[in-house]
Amino acid sequence: MNILVATPSFPALNMGVYDGRFILSEAIAYARSGAKVRVLTPHFPGAEVVEEAYNNVMVFRFPYFLPRSYQRLRTPGIPIYKRKTLASACQIPSLGLMFTLAILKHALWADIIHAQWTITALLALPAKWLYKRKLVVTARGTDLRKVPKKLNQFIHYHVDAAVDCFGLQPLNEWYKHTFTARFLNLPLVVHIDPCNEMPPDMKERIRGNDEIFKILYVGRFDEFKIEYNKLPIFDLVKAASILEAKGSNFHIFYIGGGTKTIEEKLCRFITTLGLTDRVSPLGTKANPTDYMQFADIGVGGIAFNAVSQEFTVLGKPQILMKVPDNVNTPWRDRKNVIFVKPNSVDDLVAKLLWCFKNRDRLRQIGEAARKDMAGYMVDSLQGGNIYLESFRKILDMSSRPLKG
Repeated sequence: MNILVATPSFPALNMGVYDGRFILSEAIAYARSGAKVRVLTPHFPGAEVVEEAYNNVMVFRFPYFLPRSYQRLRTPGIPIYKRKTLASACQIPSLGLMFTLAILKHALWADIIHAQWTITALLALPAKWLYKRKLVVTARGTDLRKVPKKLNQFIHYHVDAAVDCFGLQPLNEWYKHTFTARFLNLPLVVHIDPCNEMPPDMKERIRGNDEIFKILYVGRFDEFKIEYNKLPIFDLVKAASILEAKGSNFHIFYIGGGTKTIEEKLCRFITTLGLTDRVSPLGTKANPTDYMQFADIGVGGIAFNAVSQEFTVLGKPQILMKVPDNVNTPWRDRKNVIFVKPNSVDDLVAKLLWCFKNRDRLRQIGEAARKDMAGYMVDSLQGGNIYLESFRKILDMSSRPLKG
């Protein structure tokens, strides 16, 4: 099977660019199960135009503005919808046109097109109609919030199928109720390929003390995640100050990047509180699972997002904030996750102190998460087989007898 993955963002690991890492996991899953994969994504300065990201996963980055050095919409670490300069706005029509033409070119090779985010599916509709190619879309959340409802309804009605992979979450239930589509109920795919030894920068900071309780925050530094998802990017540092005063034996690591002002504020905050020996920002990493497997507890997950998936598949316990997007799911406090009240440093400290004293119980919580979520999150080999089986059914079906 030849699968064309069309996406506005995709990693360039050799450059330290990890945007859309979850899409790489899906592409690897398809390839590991025997498919040939082409990933089509906008070029950005410095990136290879063509490269092999994994065996049988070829990445094609198309230019959308000339000269390429003037391209402004696709910038590593910043979603396209956040690019609000005049120069970037003027390039939106060009990006749409060039993306559509690139899809038309590569769709001749493909059996099926998997569009990531609904706007990409809109750009792929000409290839579906002209070449009779099957088109599947995965909505990722921002497109459901940012794209007009009527346009999303049009897109969902005309694709051959939409992937329903976000489980029992309020947003996902609303999504399926709101849009008419042939939904494919599929698990999220996680590619886990961790190293066998603790990474040197992590090892250096624990200084051979294996008893140190390692707290690992993984995720993008983003205002939305702080304001809406209530992630404790700064509350963890405040908690560290209190825990140090109590004599607790711990170290907090951060993996991630994103908004520069948040990164700089976090580093200043750590220094101001005198916590450089307790809290370590490690930057972005090509394979966060190298670090996750050595953590005692993870932070940064949101319901079933990529961070939550990786901690779960590794059997690592994690802290989730007690907000509706997390609570109205199969997650259960002290059974398969640790819930913390949002914006409450006191509750965060109390829960971490409980974790310090109950390490065996905490490990059991991580294992329970892996078992409880097995129907929602799978590794890349298992996931690839499941997705390809669904894609085969889409390829076998007639064009579109769909109502309701």
